[in-house]
Amino acid sequence: MKNNKFLKNIGIVLTALTMSCESILEPAPEGLVPMADLFTTESNIITAVNGVYQPLNPLYQNVMFQLTDLASDDGWTWRKETEPDIFNVDPTLGYIETTWSLHYTGITRANTVLDNISRVEDFSGPVMENAVEGQAKFMRALYYFNLVRLFGEVPLIINEIQTREDAELPRESLSTLYTQIKSDLNDAISLLPENYSGGIGMENGRPTVHSARALLSAVHLELEEWNEASQVTNSLIEAGTLLENYADNFNGSQENSEASFFEVQYGGVIGQTTTSKSVAFAPPDFLSGLAFLLPTDDNLNGEGGGLSSGNGIMQLFEVGDMRRDVIVDDYGLANFIDPSMPDGSLNYINKYYNTEDPRSLSTWNFPLIRYAEVLLNRAEALNEIGYQSDGEAFELLNEIRINAGLPALSGDDLPNQAAFRDRLRDERRIELAFETKRYFDLNRYGILRDVIQNQMEFTGLNFPQQRLVDHPITGKEYFLYPLPSIEFVNNAQLGEQNPGY
Repeated sequence: MKNNKFLKNIGIVLTALTMSCESILEPAPEGLVPMADLFTTESNIITAVNGVYQPLNPLYQNVMFQLTDLASDDGWTWRKETEPDIFNVDPTLGYIETTWSLHYTGITRANTVLDNISRVEDFSGPVMENAVEGQAKFMRALYYFNLVRLFGEVPLIINEIQTREDAELPRESLSTLYTQIKSDLNDAISLLPENYSGGIGMENGRPTVHSARALLSAVHLELEEWNEASQVTNSLIEAGTLLENYADNFNGSQENSEASFFEVQYGGVIGQTTTSKSVAFAPPDFLSGLAFLLPTDDNLNGEGGGLSSGNGIMQLFEVGDMRRDVIVDDYGLANFIDPSMPDGSLNYINKYYNTEDPRSLSTWNFPLIRYAEVLLNRAEALNEIGYQSDGEAFELLNEIRINAGLPALSGDDLPNQAAFRDRLRDERRIELAFETKRYFDLNRYGILRDVIQNQMEFTGLNFPQQRLVDHPITGKEYFLYPLPSIEFVNNAQLGEQNPGY
């Protein structure tokens, strides 16, 4: 049985914590038990920290894929939901509002846990107390890391909301936000255990010290802090492993293993605790699949409605890459985009296709931070510090390639830093395909506009350059989504909308 029951039966404390960014501004109903009185026992604080994870479930069912993979050169859609695909996003778009609300729900729950730990009178010991605090700080950092990469400057709320003024804060600078994110992760590193012993509050699947270091390495890459990324990943190389069968990362057979440092925990039998990714990506011919996201393919010649071609991911797979048939599959079906093409000429995302569970109720976890990503993070940092022909960065890259059935590369194949950088980016694109990484990578590289414009050439569109900013830390060209319109009603201190909206 899956060992992720800490997300089930959350109970009265989660009910008390369940709030959107709109509802946290509303006055509390009379006659309820004061929130502080709920946090006097270890059992209650564990239930509260369980609630901090809950927003991950709806976020990584669909919403984050809409704003990341659909908005990258990896995915496109033939359906009506083309806004992120063609970068025609409006501040009233539901995905924008939901993403903002769910992230701040997680943040406000984490703040509530952190501000009330001292009230607990019966902690079983310092290990449990540290684990609770470390989990809350890890999760707060994760939520803020997503927010700053999607929206840029956002309000920094780090205390429990008790009055309207506590929630009505102005947008904070990126420098301050990243200082808080790194502070939370460094605290988590000092607080979290290397593994969990089992039992209530110590179930496998909660973030560990390795999870915090892995996430911190991604933060350093985002900010081009190469030396720091190299340092924090140094201790992680011996902490994980690659699974021989790539599919086992996603099919529920190796959940919370050493191949994954943090996963979104799914399970149970209801929609709130399961994921619909299987049916969302499945072909319409299979159990009325939605196929809302398809892999880009230059053979489509831009047909289909969305940005289907131009640097297509289908053309990136090398002969012999064992990951290909896991990531995509044509299932031998008719091509409904272009019926003149033969059967099997249209590919679908196969990575999460689940025939074991009932439709829309897949219990497979979603791996959010995999060991393979850490290897690639370290390889990138080492190469940016200084190219070394056949050095450690080559060893890390080749570990990924050999595991995928591909030949190792040498300095003869990649003779300089730029060549290694390009190959590493391609390898990262394949290894982490449709895991909500590619959009963030293109944006931090500063090449999102150029890559997407290449796709837009097929449809006569132009990338909305007015929505680009210069990243205040890296100086790279950076795209920002709009802040939800409703938030300017909720928060009079929010300030100005992002450029171009």
